[in-house]
Amino acid sequence: MLPRLLESRLMPLQVLQRFDWHGESRALGELFAMKKGSRSAVCSLVSHQLGWECRLYVGRQDEIVQTQVCRTEEEVFTTGEQWKAALRLKGWS
Repeated sequence: MLPRLLESRLMPLQVLQRFDWHGESRALGELFAMKKGSRSAVCSLVSHQLGWECRLYVGRQDEIVQTQVCRTEEEVFTTGEQWKAALRLKGWS
């Protein structure tokens, strides 16, 4: 049996912590980043009053090109994988 501290370090990275909603979104991190030539695409995750919001930025970081509100962890990771697959089909890596 693993010690409790070691067990907590082995927790899968795909476990999201849902934050309490206090009236504004909070940046939680990136799901993925890709490049195509000199352009970059970043899928970021932010808190949302209904769960989480995935935001896809392409080029300048202040321009959101796609967004999806997700109520479950599974939906967050599914959305991220679908967006990443769609970008790969368009030549992003």
